[in-house]
Amino acid sequence: MARVLVVGAGLSGLSVAMEASVRGHHVVVLEKRISIGGRASSESRDGFPIGYGPHFLLKKGPLHSLVNKVSKVKPSTLPLRPHRLEILGRGMMQPRRPMKDAVQYRRAAKAHDFTHPSVQVSNRFASWGLNDAARSRALLDNNLMVLKEGWSGLIGRLAVTLDEVGIPIETDAKVVEIEKHRAHLADGRQVEADVIVLACGYGQAKKLVPELPNVSFVTASTVDAALDATSLGERHGILDMEESMAIFDLKQIHPGIAPAGALLSAIHFGEGKGEDRLFQLQKFMDVRAPGWKSHILHERQQKNVKIAPSSDRIPFGFARKNGVLLTGAWVESNHILSDGAVAASRLAAEHISKMPLQQ
Repeated sequence: MARVLVVGAGLSGLSVAMEASVRGHHVVVLEKRISIGGRASSESRDGFPIGYGPHFLLKKGPLHSLVNKVSKVKPSTLPLRPHRLEILGRGMMQPRRPMKDAVQYRRAAKAHDFTHPSVQVSNRFASWGLNDAARSRALLDNNLMVLKEGWSGLIGRLAVTLDEVGIPIETDAKVVEIEKHRAHLADGRQVEADVIVLACGYGQAKKLVPELPNVSFVTASTVDAALDATSLGERHGILDMEESMAIFDLKQIHPGIAPAGALLSAIHFGEGKGEDRLFQLQKFMDVRAPGWKSHILHERQQKNVKIAPSSDRIPFGFARKNGVLLTGAWVESNHILSDGAVAASRLAAEHISKMPLQQ
């Protein structure tokens, strides 16, 4: 059994803590913020789970499977429906009429034929420009899901499971330096461990392990808004392929997610300055969700969000000689986004038993 110190209590940190505990290790989690969850969480305001941009769960992916495994009650999910997603300038992603277009769509979706515009759009928006075929097929097959409880619900389920097995999570505990088998905290404390797992995001991990290779990220600007009126009608979303912008109404996708009105989650990803992207996204919303600003109950905006690596990801064992393992969506695995975070955590946890213990 190894003493494992996990730095970070976001999705990656909670996942690796659970995986390590299942394998019999003694685990402690430190989080620099006063709350857990990181960007994979949401905040409930008057019954609206206000998040940090749109998140869609891949059905039967690593995260969905993990949550189902630890949950006594399965989370309530409903899928994005292609026939209710509008592609700007082209109509619905899945046309119902004329029959010829409907048949062509079904054939293209089944074959994942990139010559069809709907497949091209799905490939771009299902993974925010990363062109992941698995998530693209999932969108076309009604397997990208919205959670009734929001992403904070997933974090809550993981946190409850960790509490039940006795894994302590200490918040407001910032790690400022690490050495082999020891972490130094901002308050002067030192914590010894056989293995340190950095689940704190690439930026903080780079500060703690400066020799990490540089990683480039797909960035985005987002707007999340709870409204007292419906702004997209019955549409699940509007997608602008040319400008890489989208607006989703999570309330339309899953009626149980909010008490009434609409819950918009909009994103603009790609190149450019954050303030420019955000300005363009708001203009897009003004045109495509007219009057939304007059009905805002709660709102959250972000200029710059790192979505996922656009360059090569770093192996989980890059710093293992220093007693350090890595996890997160920026770490190598067979998956991306939230599923990548969970998959990388599993790989790191499996490797803990191969790490040398402190003498």
